[in-house]
Amino acid sequence: MKEAFDTESTAWRCWVIDDGKHLLGHICVQFFEKMPNPVNEPEAHAYLTNFYVVPELRGRGLGRKLLKKALSWCRAKGVDAVILWATAESKSLYRQCGLVESPDILELR
Repeated sequence: MKEAFDTESTAWRCWVIDDGKHLLGHICVQFFEKMPNPVNEPEAHAYLTNFYVVPELRGRGLGRKLLKKALSWCRAKGVDAVILWATAESKSLYRQCGLVESPDILELR
């Protein structure tokens, strides 16, 4: 597994898995801080996006490996919450890795 951005100057981190010739999967995380406010609440967050494993290799642990690497990086950065938009097919993997659905987010579509 390779980290695509290795400088601390960017809020983005991406990890890729390849076989030496082809890209097999990738995941990206953006670190961001909420605007400070008078309420004492966690403010360091991460947005997980662009998570993909080539379809013929799904179910072989590559996605889990990528996700665990990204979540480990988030923990090391002291992230309070990781947010993402999950597909129906990916929700079981996220749950197995400790993510839960939140009743706290409101959205306007």
